[in-house]
Amino acid sequence: MENYINKIFERAHIKNIRRFLLEGREADEDTGTYEERIDSNSEDIIYTLIRLIKNKNDSSDEKLDDAMDNLTTALLTYRDVFTEIGMKIGAKLLFQLLFQNE
Repeated sequence: MENYINKIFERAHIKNIRRFLLEGREADEDTGTYEERIDSNSEDIIYTLIRLIKNKNDSSDEKLDDAMDNLTTALLTYRDVFTEIGMKIGAKLLFQLLFQNE
């Protein structure tokens, strides 16, 4: 019984809850810090943008900057929206925990 209880506490992690809420499945094992996860998952898109822009135009610095600005704006919007959703979900879960009897 103790092993079962320990597994419950192991699964009660923000990454698991996030993955379940967004995708309906358990989280993959991801041990990186926030910074490491952002860096490792950003490299490919940055290199893709550089390659695409430089293949189209030799004077590509300005176009690359525009593309990066557009990507940054889109990603910041996603971040803002999902942060707000996460805060609302957290508040809803806390309300249920504190005030609802089942």
